[in-house]
Amino acid sequence: MGLDIGPDAIESFSAALDSAKTIVWNGPMGVSEFDKFAAGTDAIGKKLAQRSSHVSTGGFASLQLLEGIPFTGMMVLDDDDDAPVEKV
Repeated sequence: MGLDIGPDAIESFSAALDSAKTIVWNGPMGVSEFDKFAAGTDAIGKKLAQRSSHVSTGGFASLQLLEGIPFTGMMVLDDDDDAPVEKV
């Protein structure tokens, strides 16, 4: 059972992140609730923090937005043609 990523995987992910233009990270790299298995998540999180201009913790709603799936908040705003909302 894999509980965390190891040093080789951290290095591999870090190299891939160096050349990535857009990154969507959904979930931890291991069972990060336990300090013993949080090293991979911590390392990748720190790597992302070094090069990210924007971080969102929107979770499920953010994934729906990226997939183009309508969700309640956007549908309500979409119904009001006079609402000052810029669609993304």
